Amino acid sequence: MRRSNWKTKLVVIVAFILSVIVGIAAAMFTPDVWKGLVGFGTFAVVLLVLVFILVKVLRIGRN
Repeated sequence: MRRSNWKTKLVVIVAFILSVIVGIAAAMFTPDVWKGLVGFGTFAVVLLVLVFILVKVLRIGRN
C-alpha cells in the first residue's frame, strides 16, 4: 500500500507561509541596505526552526 505523507506536506506548507510572513515583517523594520539579507536570513532560520519543532518535537507528520 502507498504511504500517505499529507501531514508532512501540510507542516512544510504552514512553516513556509509563516516564515515568509516573518521574513517580510523583519525586512520592513530594517534599513534599506540590509533588507534583503535580513528578510532572507529570517525566512530561512524561521523555516528551519518551525519544521524542526513541528516534526521532531511535536512529532507532527510522522506515521
